[in-house]
Amino acid sequence: MSRLTSVLHGGEIDPTEVSRVRDVLIFEPPLMGRKLFRFGALLVLASAIATYGLLGDSVATVIGAMIVAPLMLPIMGLAFGISIGDRRAIVSSILVGVAGIATAIAVGFILAQGVSGSFDPTSNAQIMARTSPRLVDLAAALATGLAGAFATGRKDVSDTLPGVAIAISLVPPLTNAGILFAQHEWNLGLGSLLLFMTNYFAILLTGALVFGLMGYPKVSLVHKSLRARRLAVVVVVIMVLVIAAPLAVTTTQIAHDNAAEARAALATKDWIEGSGYRYVTAEAKNGVVQVVITGRGTVPSQESLQQSLDGQLYGMKVQVEVVPTESLEFETAAGGS
Repeated sequence: MSRLTSVLHGGEIDPTEVSRVRDVLIFEPPLMGRKLFRFGALLVLASAIATYGLLGDSVATVIGAMIVAPLMLPIMGLAFGISIGDRRAIVSSILVGVAGIATAIAVGFILAQGVSGSFDPTSNAQIMARTSPRLVDLAAALATGLAGAFATGRKDVSDTLPGVAIAISLVPPLTNAGILFAQHEWNLGLGSLLLFMTNYFAILLTGALVFGLMGYPKVSLVHKSLRARRLAVVVVVIMVLVIAAPLAVTTTQIAHDNAAEARAALATKDWIEGSGYRYVTAEAKNGVVQVVITGRGTVPSQESLQQSLDGQLYGMKVQVEVVPTESLEFETAAGGS
């Protein structure tokens, strides 16, 4: 075990190193006021950047918000507190984290009021990408938690922390939820919160694991809270498993939607072959596969399309939207003028 600790940390853990990591992660006197002010200011700015990046559908701006956002600190602080069994560090990190979560959601909600009524979030790729978390998001968060704790616990690789911040999505899902709540898109907003909670508990679990493997609990003077540490780890593991259940459902639904769209596309192309119509797109949403075709002339019987797809769309129905060629040409010309 001591050899593993030495390999992970790059040397033996001593009380000085425990104090260094504690000073970085835990909000406590004598510098608590200064650290809270810095944390709050950066979080508000990062939340504003993320909100405007999401509203503007800008990938670069959202990435910028990830770099500025300090929300990883209280999560890693909680992981560190759990690993060493320090109740004061655990409580402090939870309180700062909850305040940060509420602040990010509030900033998104308030700033989104400026576009209320004139903005369709379902047409925004950056917003919609953060409403349907999948198991792969949980896997990415687990790996990011490992990287974050490893980088925090080793001074020689701490310069990789900005890359860890980019790899994990913390503030954008929260401001995304605020935006969606402001637009009364409650279900989509809850999906964004699920993405955040997925990342939160995954980072917490793997972070506590890495700090433990590095040897911080053994060196820390806090030995009386072993029971509290074990209880906290068990709770985190349970929460990860609980979150994994809806993520599995979402992942399955996405896989079914993709398969249904592909099958509908193939069947539609066969259905309209030689009819003067051509296939445009197929989209699965809310239990319906919407197929769009364009062309001129008589539309083939839709019953034959329905029959060819019977039992292949996971219980979804297919609807056909016919766009006359003249209408499509007019829209194209208008868009290019």
